Amino acid sequence: MRRILFFNDSLSMGGTEILLVDLLNHLATKECEVSLLLPEPSDNDVLLEKVSPAVSVKYIYTDRGSHLSRKIGQNIMIFFPRFFARQKGIDESDYDMIVCFKETFFARLFSWMQLPKILWVHNIVYRRKYEINSFRDKLSVWLNKKQLKVTQRSYDRFDKVICVSDAAKNAYIGVLHDGHAPDQDIQVLYNAIDLSKVVELSKEQIIDLPQDKTTFVLITRDSPEKRTDRLISAIIRLKEEKYDFGVYILGDGMDSPAMKRELLEKNLVDVITLKGRVDNPFPYVLQSKWALCVSERESFSLALLEAMALKTPVITTDCGGPRDIVDGGKYGLLVENSSEGVYQGMKTVLDNPSLSVEYSCHLDEAVARFNYQGWLKSVYKLLSIS
Repeated sequence: MRRILFFNDSLSMGGTEILLVDLLNHLATKECEVSLLLPEPSDNDVLLEKVSPAVSVKYIYTDRGSHLSRKIGQNIMIFFPRFFARQKGIDESDYDMIVCFKETFFARLFSWMQLPKILWVHNIVYRRKYEINSFRDKLSVWLNKKQLKVTQRSYDRFDKVICVSDAAKNAYIGVLHDGHAPDQDIQVLYNAIDLSKVVELSKEQIIDLPQDKTTFVLITRDSPEKRTDRLISAIIRLKEEKYDFGVYILGDGMDSPAMKRELLEKNLVDVITLKGRVDNPFPYVLQSKWALCVSERESFSLALLEAMALKTPVITTDCGGPRDIVDGGKYGLLVENSSEGVYQGMKTVLDNPSLSVEYSCHLDEAVARFNYQGWLKSVYKLLSIS
């Protein structure tokens, strides 16, 4: 029986994590022994309850520990991975294959192991920019650069690198290898969704969204690259221009006190509805006229694909993977990767209500390119599972 260890840095609510849980549950029905390794137990791992009992869940750290002890542990892992693995009881002889399902510092932990290894790249790799205001900052930046260099070089030791979009692959090669493809099997495998599951979940009853005006929905999380500030800026301008519309923002951290305070200060509570984390966002997506992606960087965006599966047309910034999803603008409104782009995109569809029908007509064709069964078949082949 094939023994496969998957690692991911969390099981919080996110596109990568949902995809992983579905994959683990499918693998649990196959002739293989599947284990999931997470950094530590966390209340944020809300998807853990959806993982099949047949999947063995393990942790690197059994308790959180102090901030200092975690920092020391991280550096030991990065610079002395063999020693760290032994200390944590992670033995390569227990497995036949390792899948690091996200490119993180933790990839270093597995890079030295002499067994088949797959690294999934779910993000747009980019060069960090640092602000240095003190000697302490300078020391911290020096250490962080060393950590990144060692970790990113360890990616080269994986047998296969699976990028979720052409943009993710181009960034991986461009940033980490100065545009020169390494001697490594680097493939593009678009993410996919179980269409039937999304459609079924969208039938859940919620309080109906207003149908007498255009409604937009954004599914996101509190992370700098998601750039919800762009959406806020666009909404302020559109409200000043007397457009009548509504925006629903769903996701972790999206109903924080700071967000609520910002809406009050900017007089936007009559336009924006904050929902925070919602276990089932699909009824909101189904009832909205448009789904949004306003990010600065996205390697893929399952949220866009899910919206399209529900025949809700999309507006997205040209921020990486979403360009592939909408096929350069054929299947959705592709706008400049900026606050101005978000504003112009929303203004365009508010001025032209018929655009929602026009884009909706081709969404079945768009989604068919990301067939879930086809994706599973490709993954099984990567894992050598029949």
